[in-house]
Amino acid sequence: MNFKRILQKLNEDRKKAIYYLLILFLCGVLLILIGDIIVKLNTKKVNNIKNSVEVNTNSNIIATSASFEDKVKKDLIDTLSQIQGVGKVSVMIYFEGGSESVPALNINDTNRKVEEKDSQGGVRTTTEISKNENVVLINEGGTSKPYIIKQVNPSIGGVIVVAEGAGNSEVKERILNSVKTVLNIPASKVSVMPMKK
Repeated sequence: MNFKRILQKLNEDRKKAIYYLLILFLCGVLLILIGDIIVKLNTKKVNNIKNSVEVNTNSNIIATSASFEDKVKKDLIDTLSQIQGVGKVSVMIYFEGGSESVPALNINDTNRKVEEKDSQGGVRTTTEISKNENVVLINEGGTSKPYIIKQVNPSIGGVIVVAEGAGNSEVKERILNSVKTVLNIPASKVSVMPMKK
C-alpha cells in the first residue's frame, strides 16, 4: 500500500512540476519577446537620428546653393523691371555646377639637399622634397569643422529674359546690355524674348 501511495504522490508532484515548468517556460518566452522589442525600438531610434542628421546636412548644402541662385535671379528681376519700358519680367538662369567651399590649408614644404663626396673625388647630390597639406579645423559648438576661406559660387551658363517690353528693339538692347554687365557674361549666353500677351 505504501507503494501505491508513493506513486500517487509522485503523480501529483509531477503535475505540479509540469505546471511550474510551463509557467517558467512562458516567462522565458515573454522576456525574450520584450528584449527583442526593446532592441528593435532602439535600432529604429538610432536609424531615425542618422537619417535626420543626413537630411539636415544635405538640406543645408542645398539651401546654401539655392539661396545664392535665388538671390541672383531675384536681384536680376528687380533690376530689369526698373528699366524704362521693360514692364513685367521673368528670368531663367542656368548655373553650371554647384557652390564649392575652399578650406584653409596648413602647408608644410620641406626641401633637403645632401651632397656626398666619394673617395675618387666625385660628388653626388640628393634632393628630398616633401609636401604636407592639412585642412585647418575650428571648433564650433563642440564639433570640429573646416575653416572656410572662400566660397566659390557656380558659374552662369546662360540666361533667358522674357519681358513685356522686349518687342521694342531699343528696350531689348537695354535688357541685353544690363544682363551682360551685371552678370559679367558674353552676349552669346543671353537671350531676350518678348512676353506673350
